[in-house]
Amino acid sequence: MSDHPRRFDATLGDEFRRRLLQAREALLGTVAATDEEIADLEAPGPGDSTDRAAAVSMASLVSRLAGQDKRGLDEIADALRRLGSGAYGSCEACRQPITLARLRAVPAARFCLGCQTTQEVVP
Repeated sequence: MSDHPRRFDATLGDEFRRRLLQAREALLGTVAATDEEIADLEAPGPGDSTDRAAAVSMASLVSRLAGQDKRGLDEIADALRRLGSGAYGSCEACRQPITLARLRAVPAARFCLGCQTTQEVVP
């Protein structure tokens, strides 16, 4: 295959822009709800020390989830930039086109399935 990124026609470009924007809106809603939940969990309230410890533990968990969501937002922003620059849909490792099926399943995908699998393998 060519080293040049795949150029999407207007229809495909619009489809993936819409998918990415929908994913961003969903994550923004989740992050907003999560930040609100953290504030509620961290607010002092009645209860014994066990209740407070459970609340702190839950706040820590929700905070980590919020971090994952925020990383997801960064991935979506990067994908939107790639879409605008014409680099969207090319694997960042091997430069081959990422299949449309993979992009539809994971619109912010940076790697083809083979390279993603390699990235996830821990030596």
